Amino acid sequence: MIDYILTVTVSIFLAIHRHYQYVAQRLSIEGLLSRHYNPRPKPEVVTHPAVVVVGQLNRGVVEALDYVRTIADEIVALHVDIGSPEGEKFKEQWKQLETDIPLIILESPYRSVISPIVEFVSQFEERYRDTYTTVIIPVFVTRNWWEGLLHNQTTLFLKTALRVKKSRVITTVMYYL
Repeated sequence: MIDYILTVTVSIFLAIHRHYQYVAQRLSIEGLLSRHYNPRPKPEVVTHPAVVVVGQLNRGVVEALDYVRTIADEIVALHVDIGSPEGEKFKEQWKQLETDIPLIILESPYRSVISPIVEFVSQFEERYRDTYTTVIIPVFVTRNWWEGLLHNQTTLFLKTALRVKKSRVITTVMYYL
């Protein structure tokens, strides 16, 4: 009986490991064709501002950045640094992306992601009071529903927190694995 339980447990762990390898491979920006964006002219009057939440740089985020360029005339990308040792690597990857979208990095020494984003979005919306601000949250969608259980549910919590603050337009840009 113990052999059977051990075999099942190891099999589950191996399946989870394979899933994480698959996700990493599908989200990798390695080999992604270099995108050269023409700088967008600054409008005299901002009619559609947008904030793109960037947790990590992956294919889903690149697609969300491509999307936001089609709908907004004032765009900022927002990243929360929770003190990860990967911070410098992230900044370097952003530079290599060669986008004209400015990246704002918020420091969060207490590893809180939701609060700094909600606070920033509230201030950003206040700056553009007379128009709708779109908050874009890139998210990847797994092949099967049970695989989604293995991943962080930050998107759900962030959307809920933004709704409580009465942010008007919250868009999820999905990247299907």
